[in-house]
Amino acid sequence: IFFAYGGFARVAVIAEEVKDAKRNVPKAILLSLIISTIVYILVGLIAVGLIGASKLSDPSSPALTHAISITGNAAAVYIVSAGGLLATASVLLTAILGVSRMAYAMARRKDIPQTLSKLHPKYNTPYYSIWIIGALMTLLVLLMDLTKVVAISTFALLFYYAFANVSALRLKVQKRLYPQFVPILGTITCLALLIFILFASREAWIIGVAGLTAGAIYYMAKKKFHF
Repeated sequence: IFFAYGGFARVAVIAEEVKDAKRNVPKAILLSLIISTIVYILVGLIAVGLIGASKLSDPSSPALTHAISITGNAAAVYIVSAGGLLATASVLLTAILGVSRMAYAMARRKDIPQTLSKLHPKYNTPYYSIWIIGALMTLLVLLMDLTKVVAISTFALLFYYAFANVSALRLKVQKRLYPQFVPILGTITCLALLIFILFASREAWIIGVAGLTAGAIYYMAKKKFHF
Protein backbone atom coordinates (compact mmCIF):
# COMPACT_ATOMS: atom_id res chain seq x y z
CA ILE A 1 0.00 0.00 0.00
CA PHE A 2 2.97 2.33 0.57
CA PHE A 3 3.58 2.45 -3.17
CA ALA A 4 0.16 4.02 -3.65
CA TYR A 5 1.06 6.89 -1.32
CA GLY A 6 4.44 7.52 -2.95
CA GLY A 7 3.20 10.35 -5.14
CA PHE A 8 3.10 12.93 -2.37
CA ALA A 9 6.87 13.43 -2.57
CA ARG A 10 6.73 14.30 -6.27
CA VAL A 11 5.68 17.80 -5.27
CA ALA A 12 9.01 18.39 -3.54
CA VAL A 13 10.96 17.13 -6.54
CA ILE A 14 9.42 19.74 -8.84
CA ALA A 15 9.78 22.59 -6.34
CA GLU A 16 11.85 24.57 -8.86
CA GLU A 17 8.82 24.71 -11.14
CA VAL A 18 6.36 25.77 -8.43
CA LYS A 19 5.44 29.37 -7.68
CA ASP A 20 6.19 30.37 -4.09
CA ALA A 21 7.59 26.90 -3.41
CA LYS A 22 8.40 27.59 0.23
CA ARG A 23 4.72 28.15 0.94
CA ASN A 24 3.02 25.90 -1.59
CA VAL A 25 5.15 22.73 -1.52
CA PRO A 26 4.66 21.88 2.19
CA LYS A 27 0.97 22.68 1.87
CA ALA A 28 0.62 20.49 -1.22
CA ILE A 29 2.41 17.57 0.44
CA LEU A 30 0.17 17.68 3.51
CA LEU A 31 -3.00 18.13 1.48
CA SER A 32 -2.14 15.28 -0.87
CA LEU A 33 -1.47 12.97 2.06
CA ILE A 34 -4.69 13.93 3.83
CA ILE A 35 -6.87 13.65 0.72
CA SER A 36 -5.37 10.35 -0.45
CA THR A 37 -5.62 8.87 3.05
CA ILE A 38 -9.30 9.78 3.30
CA VAL A 39 -10.03 8.40 -0.18
CA TYR A 40 -8.18 5.13 0.49
CA ILE A 41 -9.92 4.63 3.82
CA LEU A 42 -13.36 5.27 2.33
CA VAL A 43 -12.73 2.99 -0.65
CA GLY A 44 -11.37 0.28 1.63
CA LEU A 45 -14.34 0.48 3.99
CA ILE A 46 -16.84 0.31 1.14
CA ALA A 47 -15.05 -2.58 -0.56
CA VAL A 48 -14.74 -4.58 2.66
CA GLY A 49 -18.37 -3.88 3.45
CA LEU A 50 -19.47 -5.18 0.05
CA ILE A 51 -17.49 -8.42 -0.28
CA GLY A 52 -15.46 -8.89 2.90
CA ALA A 53 -11.73 -8.81 3.53
CA SER A 54 -11.00 -12.39 2.43
CA LYS A 55 -12.43 -11.94 -1.06
CA LEU A 56 -10.91 -8.51 -1.36
CA SER A 57 -7.43 -9.95 -0.80
CA ASP A 58 -7.85 -12.53 -3.56
CA PRO A 59 -5.16 -11.68 -6.16
CA SER A 60 -6.91 -13.60 -8.93
CA SER A 61 -9.56 -10.93 -9.55
CA PRO A 62 -9.66 -7.12 -9.62
CA ALA A 63 -10.76 -6.32 -6.08
CA LEU A 64 -12.68 -3.09 -6.57
CA THR A 65 -14.38 -4.22 -9.76
CA HIS A 66 -15.45 -7.41 -8.04
CA ALA A 67 -16.74 -5.43 -5.07
CA ILE A 68 -18.78 -3.04 -7.19
CA SER A 69 -20.18 -5.90 -9.30
CA ILE A 70 -21.99 -7.10 -6.17
CA THR A 71 -24.29 -4.10 -6.51
CA GLY A 72 -25.50 -5.39 -9.88
CA ASN A 73 -24.94 -1.99 -11.48
CA ALA A 74 -23.08 -2.53 -14.75
CA ALA A 75 -22.47 1.18 -15.25
CA ALA A 76 -20.80 1.41 -11.85
CA VAL A 77 -18.46 -1.45 -12.77
CA TYR A 78 -17.37 0.34 -15.94
CA ILE A 79 -16.90 3.62 -14.08
CA VAL A 80 -14.78 1.98 -11.37
CA SER A 81 -12.72 0.11 -13.98
CA ALA A 82 -12.12 3.31 -15.91
CA GLY A 83 -11.23 5.09 -12.68
CA GLY A 84 -8.74 2.37 -11.86
CA LEU A 85 -7.08 2.73 -15.24
CA LEU A 86 -6.90 6.50 -14.88
CA ALA A 87 -5.50 6.19 -11.36
CA THR A 88 -2.83 3.76 -12.56
CA ALA A 89 -1.94 6.07 -15.44
CA SER A 90 -1.66 9.02 -13.06
CA VAL A 91 0.70 7.05 -10.81
CA LEU A 92 2.92 6.27 -13.79
CA LEU A 93 2.86 9.87 -14.97
CA THR A 94 3.81 11.22 -11.56
CA ALA A 95 6.55 8.61 -11.32
CA ILE A 96 7.98 9.74 -14.66
CA LEU A 97 7.58 13.36 -13.56
CA GLY A 98 9.45 12.82 -10.30
CA VAL A 99 12.21 10.49 -11.45
CA SER A 100 12.93 12.53 -14.58
CA ARG A 101 13.39 15.66 -12.46
CA MET A 102 15.70 13.80 -10.11
CA ALA A 103 17.71 12.58 -13.09
CA TYR A 104 17.76 16.14 -14.43
CA ALA A 105 19.07 17.49 -11.12
CA MET A 106 21.74 14.78 -10.94
CA ALA A 107 22.79 15.43 -14.53
CA ARG A 108 23.01 19.14 -13.81
CA ARG A 109 25.40 18.31 -10.97
CA LYS A 110 27.33 16.07 -13.38
CA ASP A 111 26.61 12.99 -11.28
CA ILE A 112 25.19 11.24 -14.35
CA PRO A 113 25.53 11.99 -18.09
CA GLN A 114 24.71 15.64 -18.75
CA THR A 115 22.54 14.74 -21.71
CA LEU A 116 19.74 14.19 -19.22
CA SER A 117 19.92 17.85 -18.18
CA LYS A 118 18.95 19.19 -21.60
CA LEU A 119 15.84 21.35 -21.54
CA HIS A 120 13.22 21.59 -24.25
CA PRO A 121 13.67 24.87 -26.14
CA LYS A 122 9.95 25.66 -26.00
CA TYR A 123 8.57 24.04 -22.84
CA ASN A 124 11.70 24.32 -20.70
CA THR A 125 11.31 20.75 -19.45
CA PRO A 126 14.02 18.04 -19.27
CA TYR A 127 12.63 16.18 -22.25
CA TYR A 128 15.60 13.83 -22.73
CA SER A 129 15.26 12.74 -19.14
CA ILE A 130 11.49 12.31 -19.45
CA TRP A 131 11.74 10.13 -22.56
CA ILE A 132 14.57 7.97 -21.23
CA ILE A 133 12.98 7.44 -17.82
CA GLY A 134 9.63 6.72 -19.46
CA ALA A 135 11.22 4.15 -21.76
CA LEU A 136 13.02 2.45 -18.87
CA MET A 137 9.82 2.26 -16.84
CA THR A 138 7.98 0.78 -19.80
CA LEU A 139 10.65 -1.89 -20.18
CA LEU A 140 10.45 -2.74 -16.49
CA VAL A 141 6.69 -3.20 -16.67
CA LEU A 142 6.91 -5.29 -19.84
CA LEU A 143 9.81 -7.51 -18.77
CA MET A 144 9.19 -7.97 -15.05
CA ASP A 145 6.35 -9.07 -12.85
CA LEU A 146 4.46 -5.96 -11.72
CA THR A 147 4.44 -7.08 -8.09
CA LYS A 148 8.24 -7.24 -8.10
CA VAL A 149 8.47 -3.84 -9.78
CA VAL A 150 6.27 -2.35 -7.06
CA ALA A 151 8.37 -4.00 -4.33
CA ILE A 152 11.62 -2.68 -5.83
CA SER A 153 10.10 0.77 -6.26
CA THR A 154 8.92 0.74 -2.65
CA PHE A 155 12.41 -0.22 -1.49
CA ALA A 156 13.89 2.69 -3.44
CA LEU A 157 11.26 5.12 -2.14
CA LEU A 158 11.80 4.13 1.47
CA PHE A 159 15.56 4.29 1.10
CA TYR A 160 15.66 7.81 -0.22
CA TYR A 161 12.90 8.94 2.15
CA ALA A 162 15.08 7.70 5.00
CA PHE A 163 18.01 9.69 3.63
CA ALA A 164 15.80 12.75 3.21
CA ASN A 165 14.80 12.51 6.86
CA VAL A 166 18.42 12.11 7.94
CA SER A 167 19.30 15.16 5.84
CA ALA A 168 16.50 17.12 7.52
CA LEU A 169 18.12 16.42 10.88
CA ARG A 170 21.15 18.39 9.73
CA LEU A 171 19.18 21.52 8.90
CA LYS A 172 19.80 24.59 10.99
CA VAL A 173 17.09 25.37 13.51
CA GLN A 174 15.99 28.55 11.73
CA LYS A 175 15.44 26.63 8.49
CA ARG A 176 13.27 23.90 9.98
CA LEU A 177 9.55 23.96 9.33
CA TYR A 178 8.81 21.20 11.84
CA PRO A 179 10.29 19.98 15.16
CA GLN A 180 13.28 17.65 15.06
CA PHE A 181 11.27 14.66 16.23
CA VAL A 182 9.45 14.63 12.86
CA PRO A 183 12.48 13.56 10.76
CA ILE A 184 13.58 11.25 13.58
CA LEU A 185 10.20 9.53 13.49
CA GLY A 186 10.34 9.49 9.69
CA THR A 187 13.75 7.84 9.66
CA ILE A 188 12.71 5.18 12.15
CA THR A 189 9.51 4.47 10.24
CA CYS A 190 11.31 4.15 6.91
CA LEU A 191 13.90 1.79 8.37
CA ALA A 192 11.17 -0.31 9.98
CA LEU A 193 9.33 -0.59 6.66
CA LEU A 194 12.57 -1.49 4.89
CA ILE A 195 13.01 -4.35 7.34
CA PHE A 196 9.44 -5.42 6.62
CA ILE A 197 10.22 -5.49 2.88
CA LEU A 198 13.22 -7.72 3.62
CA PHE A 199 10.82 -10.39 4.87
CA ALA A 200 8.06 -9.67 2.35
CA SER A 201 10.25 -9.54 -0.76
CA ARG A 202 13.91 -10.45 -0.44
CA GLU A 203 14.32 -10.08 -4.19
CA ALA A 204 13.46 -6.39 -3.90
CA TRP A 205 16.23 -6.01 -1.33
CA ILE A 206 18.73 -7.90 -3.47
CA ILE A 207 17.98 -5.86 -6.58
CA GLY A 208 17.77 -2.63 -4.58
CA VAL A 209 21.08 -3.16 -2.80
CA ALA A 210 22.70 -4.22 -6.07
CA GLY A 211 21.47 -1.02 -7.70
CA LEU A 212 22.72 1.10 -4.80
CA THR A 213 26.09 -0.64 -4.89
CA ALA A 214 26.42 -0.11 -8.64
CA GLY A 215 25.50 3.54 -8.21
CA ALA A 216 28.03 4.01 -5.41
CA ILE A 217 30.78 2.38 -7.48
CA TYR A 218 29.91 4.58 -10.46
CA TYR A 219 29.91 7.70 -8.30
CA MET A 220 33.27 6.92 -6.67
CA ALA A 221 34.83 6.00 -10.01
CA LYS A 222 33.51 9.21 -11.56
CA LYS A 223 35.01 11.30 -8.78
CA LYS A 224 38.33 9.52 -9.00
CA PHE A 225 38.77 9.38 -12.77
CA HIS A 226 36.75 12.52 -13.67
CA PHE A 227 34.89 11.01 -16.60
